[in-house]
Amino acid sequence: MNYLSVAQYFYKLYARLFVLVLIPAGVFIFLYQALQAVWLPLPELDIEPEIVVYAAGFIAGAVWLTAFLIMHIRLKRIRKIVSLGERLSRYAKLTTVRSVLFSAGMLVLALGYYLTQQQWLTVAFMISLLLPAIFWPAPARVCYDLRLKGDERMMILYKMG
Repeated sequence: MNYLSVAQYFYKLYARLFVLVLIPAGVFIFLYQALQAVWLPLPELDIEPEIVVYAAGFIAGAVWLTAFLIMHIRLKRIRKIVSLGERLSRYAKLTTVRSVLFSAGMLVLALGYYLTQQQWLTVAFMISLLLPAIFWPAPARVCYDLRLKGDERMMILYKMG
């Protein structure tokens, strides 16, 4: 990711992450409305809806766990890089991968809702919208994740440079 300042870095990163959060939210809203207004045919399943609910929850949870593991493992490598610019660039890519995985899990919940019309999946989807908010890469989070100290920390926290 190319950027000229720390402020531009966060601007570009946030724009990318907002889009990744809005995609599953838009898909869920469309599917929810399509089922309410009968725009799409109601799916008929040969299996019990509860099995689909459990499977969707399990798959979404597995995808999110994978996102956390990838983030944890790769952050260790990124912290060892000397250049702050390179660390920030790799952190942005890693955060984007994590957000893609969060979105994939949310899409699984939306698809599960479409297939079963179970309100538990609606609740799970709404709760899953908290994941990107909790792990949003605010300057303090970036400093914590990258273990920044001194001048680097001040530069990121106050978006100088």
